[in-house]
Amino acid sequence: MPTERKAWTDQDRLQALSLYCRLTFGQLHRERPEVIRLAEHMGRSANSVAMKLSNYASLDPEVLALGKKGLSGASHQDRLLWQRFIDEPEVVARECEAAWSTLGEDVEHDGKETDYTGQDAVGLQKRRVGQSLFRKAVMIRYDTRCVITGLRHEDLLIASHIVPWQSRPESRLDPANGLCLNALHDRAFDKGLLAIDRQGRIRISPELIEEGFSGHLKGQLSDIDGQPLNLTASAFPNRDYLDWHYRECFRR
Repeated sequence: MPTERKAWTDQDRLQALSLYCRLTFGQLHRERPEVIRLAEHMGRSANSVAMKLSNYASLDPEVLALGKKGLSGASHQDRLLWQRFIDEPEVVARECEAAWSTLGEDVEHDGKETDYTGQDAVGLQKRRVGQSLFRKAVMIRYDTRCVITGLRHEDLLIASHIVPWQSRPESRLDPANGLCLNALHDRAFDKGLLAIDRQGRIRISPELIEEGFSGHLKGQLSDIDGQPLNLTASAFPNRDYLDWHYRECFRR
């Protein structure tokens, strides 16, 4: 029988933060399978874990930006961990990966269809946790807005790696190696049809411009060629990463 008053350890909090970053706001409840499995590993009730996740939601700028709010009972230690995640996202993300890896692969069975063919169980687990933590850090960095259009809708926003995960593993959790993009521009960026040059200007591949788009689609693609990325210096992505993508991926 789970102990309701069981103290939360630092590792417990890191594991809960890992799971929080993998779930959507509507999934933070005691009947969610991943919540139940984590609770079983911790020797807690699913309700206790769900409340901790909702405590994190109350601290999350992404949740607040979308007009939602979590439970208000976040502890001092919860707040300290969240602030560390804001200040040192790479460091905390690695701590979360390490804490999550102690749980065993069975906590990972979430039904997602992401293709990580060829990776061993540890690599698969770390990539899933890392991608989720990276996404959360990128959303916070860019105020949950597409950096090109300003769109703010959680179902249409993607945390895009500038330098892909496999190309530079040491940068995989760095939010400065990310862009918050809507689904259209994310796809174009991934395919090398859109890039950001070192001066911070949006570049559209001639392949798209020559297609002769009209109307709204033209405005979303060819009409933005040469426009500056309107971001503050503190939020601007790493220019070396942008340079790599422009050189290696952009279809000029």
